[in-house]
Amino acid sequence: MPVVTPSLRTAIVAIAGLALVVPGAALAQAPGPVNTAQHRDILIASDMWAKTPRIMGVSLNFTDIIGTPGLDTGNKDQTLEQARAFVLAAGGAWNDNVTCVAPAHWSTTPWAYTTAIGTAQYVQAWGPAFNAVNWDVVQVQFSWPPRPSTLQGSDFEITLSNGSKVIPDNASVGPNFEYNEGTTVVMNAAALGNRLPKSNPESLYPVSVRVIPDLTPLQLVGPKGRLVSAVGLTGTNDRTPYDDQSADPTTWTGPRMIAAKLTHMSTSGEGGPAVLRGGLLPNDGVAVFGAAQAQYRVRIATLGGAFSPDGLRAMYPNEYRKFFQLVARTKSGTLVPLMKANHEYLIDGEPITIVGIADRTTKATPKQFNQCLQDDSENQIDIVLKGSEAAMRKLVTVRIPAQGNGYHPLYNDGGPGATPALGTRYTAPGPRQTMRLINGLDNPMQTTFIRRG
Repeated sequence: MPVVTPSLRTAIVAIAGLALVVPGAALAQAPGPVNTAQHRDILIASDMWAKTPRIMGVSLNFTDIIGTPGLDTGNKDQTLEQARAFVLAAGGAWNDNVTCVAPAHWSTTPWAYTTAIGTAQYVQAWGPAFNAVNWDVVQVQFSWPPRPSTLQGSDFEITLSNGSKVIPDNASVGPNFEYNEGTTVVMNAAALGNRLPKSNPESLYPVSVRVIPDLTPLQLVGPKGRLVSAVGLTGTNDRTPYDDQSADPTTWTGPRMIAAKLTHMSTSGEGGPAVLRGGLLPNDGVAVFGAAQAQYRVRIATLGGAFSPDGLRAMYPNEYRKFFQLVARTKSGTLVPLMKANHEYLIDGEPITIVGIADRTTKATPKQFNQCLQDDSENQIDIVLKGSEAAMRKLVTVRIPAQGNGYHPLYNDGGPGATPALGTRYTAPGPRQTMRLINGLDNPMQTTFIRRG
């Protein structure tokens, strides 16, 4: 089994949703270890988000920072100043205020500094067919998980806002590599978008994605492992995260929720290929908070990238109050916002407590909550709960307030970081939003599909 070095682990995670599987003619070249692992047909208790197969959403996540020219996180001789210059030249975020690691040793924890990834690390993870240089990221959210062995770039046709059509170089579920994930597909190639606002006639972003036939037509996995063809499914988009943003947070065009589901807590499928685990797992609710605390979860699926407080650093397990708000409805119809973590609320006399956030980082103490705490950059995030099932059934929505009353916006990996560079247009904050909860307490809406060989 290949050794997962810090640079390879950065390639696995910091790509944050890039299209990452060898398509078509590229199969003649030896794939990288991550590529091979993500083609294996293993789904375990993988979430479904609707009763029927469909594309739920399409987004441009960010541009230019996949395959950053000159950046080499695997080269210990590359100085901090050199790496910083390469990242800023590509328009990536770079943290200048990192204190958890000595500058001379920055390459041991490159995720503390940037979400950009160099071409060498990308090739190390995915194989020599992928000479990524300033690639972009487009995301598609399916309601059912794709069958991994059928997923590749040649399955998709992306129509851009100027009317041109592009077949992406790569497509995969990475970095959503855990066996109970998999509905998010990330694609990348050059020129899938640019950083101009929609008011500029040269603005470029995807307006639709269509699944097209290829040599291994894309299949989706439904209830009880049933396979269905995805060919012909289409999704649309009318946003760019590089648009000019108004003062109204409901209009912000950064990452957002696409679905949310309440279930009993389970660790089924909480794992992934050994080459991908690195220091990222386990990060489920039980691993982070313990079985006595992690009794239920609200799993949020994101569109437009993984949620981050600034586009770079990890979301800490104790940051529920900054970013989220669950809402319950009493039998009289009163809506009760659950604003605090570690506070017992009584809803019609039934107890419910927000424990915290999981499926982002491994267990850590508050003293370890710093830039060196690595986030898995996935498109799922769990709000962990405890209390009575009767209380859980009172939950109706999850909110992202985004601004005001102590709340903060969320960003994706193209976001500004803590020390944005003057003159760089970074991706926008995510909007103020309310999402209705799918009640999965009786039927968790999950599927399992394992086919080896």
